Amino acid sequence: MKCLIREEWTGTPAKIGLLAVLTIILAVVTYFCLTSNQQVLFTHLYYIPIILAAYWYGRRGVLYAAGLSVIYLWAVFAFSTVDTQIILAASGRALFFIGIALVTSLLSIAIQRQQESITRSEEKFRGIWENIQAAVILVDPETHTIIAANPEAVKMTGFSEAEMTGHACHKFVCPAEQGKCPISDLGMKVDRAERVLLARDGKSVPVLKTVTDMTVGGKRVFIESFIDITPMKEAENTLLAFIREATLRTRNPLELVRDNLQELEEDLKGRDTTPDYIETALAVQEKNLGAIVTNLQDLERAIVDKRTEIPDALREYLRR
Repeated sequence: MKCLIREEWTGTPAKIGLLAVLTIILAVVTYFCLTSNQQVLFTHLYYIPIILAAYWYGRRGVLYAAGLSVIYLWAVFAFSTVDTQIILAASGRALFFIGIALVTSLLSIAIQRQQESITRSEEKFRGIWENIQAAVILVDPETHTIIAANPEAVKMTGFSEAEMTGHACHKFVCPAEQGKCPISDLGMKVDRAERVLLARDGKSVPVLKTVTDMTVGGKRVFIESFIDITPMKEAENTLLAFIREATLRTRNPLELVRDNLQELEEDLKGRDTTPDYIETALAVQEKNLGAIVTNLQDLERAIVDKRTEIPDALREYLRR
């Protein structure tokens, strides 16, 4: 119906106008048929406005059918030869009109409630689909083409949904070669596994990927979700860089302290030493150890200044 009837013709005023026109046409047809002694054929035209009214307006449509039935019975008495058989047949048709309206009304109410339930479910799904903080892509497991992508997937990859839909996933989001899909071809299970997502600018985005195989609308699909872990990877790289630099800054001074202490030990064994000599040697080692502590403090301050997620209390402690 949406394809055949223009939208402006489906509003309430248009419906009321159509029912009014059909009612007038029925009144004219009823008059001419009854005055011509036609009792049956024209009554089938009553079903059109009765079903439309009951479908559009539910219980009020039943009242419309009852009113139309009363008009029909009055016309039978007014414009036709009245006998018992005609009265019984007309009364039966009138009751049937009301019965048709009642059944149609009940079906209409049931359909409307089902449509409202579907609409609520669609709105809930759409809200989750558009606002979830994870990229979600639906993939056809047979053709490996992308069926749909949510806004977060568009944001993460840089491709629009229209650009991704209908194209093979390995060209957009998965670095695997065609015919080597980890899920459908290699039988792997992907559950919060670290993977790489391909972006439009050629960058490889580190993500936690989960793939769920399920049936949607009677069709099997892969639901692939991605969580960007770039900040976590950057933090890991920063930590590794800190460890490497801390190692470089402390290894040589510590080796120097070790060697000096060994020399001092040899000196203490090999010859007589004075307290002044020992004091001087220990002061040198203390200075070397102080340099190591200073290097580590400098590294800590550098990390504190760069990482915004460090709590304030820990930040102040590390800056000491």
